[in-house]
Amino acid sequence: MLGARTFQEIVEQPEAWAAAIRSFDAAAPDIARLFHERSPDEVVFTGCGSSYYLSMTAAAAFQQVASLRAKAVPASEILQFPGSIFVPGGHPLLVASSRSGTTTETLRALEVARRRGIATLSLTCAHRSPLARGADLCIHSPKGHEESVVMTKSFSSLLLLGLLLAASRAGTATLRRDLTRLPILGKRVIKVALNLTGDLGADSTHFVFLGGGPAHGIAWEGMLKMTEMARRPAVAYHPLEFRHGPIAVAGPGTVVVFFGTRAGARLEADLARDLREHGAIVVNLRDEWRGAAEVDVDVALGVRLDDGARCLLYLPFAQALAYHRAVGAGLDPDRPRHLSSVVRL
Repeated sequence: MLGARTFQEIVEQPEAWAAAIRSFDAAAPDIARLFHERSPDEVVFTGCGSSYYLSMTAAAAFQQVASLRAKAVPASEILQFPGSIFVPGGHPLLVASSRSGTTTETLRALEVARRRGIATLSLTCAHRSPLARGADLCIHSPKGHEESVVMTKSFSSLLLLGLLLAASRAGTATLRRDLTRLPILGKRVIKVALNLTGDLGADSTHFVFLGGGPAHGIAWEGMLKMTEMARRPAVAYHPLEFRHGPIAVAGPGTVVVFFGTRAGARLEADLARDLREHGAIVVNLRDEWRGAAEVDVDVALGVRLDDGARCLLYLPFAQALAYHRAVGAGLDPDRPRHLSSVVRL
């Protein structure tokens, strides 16, 4: 079976999420101590590729709920332009993510931070890796390790650790409560995702992934999965930014996937209508809310979660869509062209 390992790792995600929650809870006293002792005035999330995209969502959720400045930057920017990332006299915390803990740019970014006296925290699936050992504190995803090259359960479990970090600094328990529901909800959602995406976009030539706020990093990850596994042309944008030029590509043969947020629902509904008028196939992933867009495929999860927590449940749809389009084209998602599981410079 083509992509057997990737398929299995998509299905295994809820188990990895449950293990990540337990791992985070075990590290919670050390996390609290790190924040107390270092008193960061900003949190900088970093990584490469998928790990950068999960950093986008983690940073958006962190600033939203923790009332502390947060941003996401590629690890290579810290290497090449550290002065544009770290403000003189500031007291940031660097949160570096890497599945293997051996990605060259991320390790070097950690070194840059440590030379500047910046506190560091790592998120990884390899607790004995150089990244884990080099940071002031490591939070480990015990069941996030994969045999496949493309990130699926590693991405979602590391993102969950980042969201739990945000929840731990929040003024309310809402996000934490929503995150603990994910392992149970995920089992149902993954079945829906795998069934729904079997033939979706089978004849399409272009894929567009749209998401704002915490969903923006998910849109970029959807783009990457489609590119890595299926080699189909794919792009990612903030939803309303798509009107400013990129909408020129919309038409027959284009699939547009909205990763919906409650805040963006009304204006995104207008965009979805216009895209359908241009001939695109429009898919809307959302929770239950009024004013939903009229689309070709409407997936109302009905989970009643915070936008940040719900974004994790969108991932299986992006992963399954890329998986099915790859297998349908005779490609093996377990062996993507030109790629390896670790990038070393």
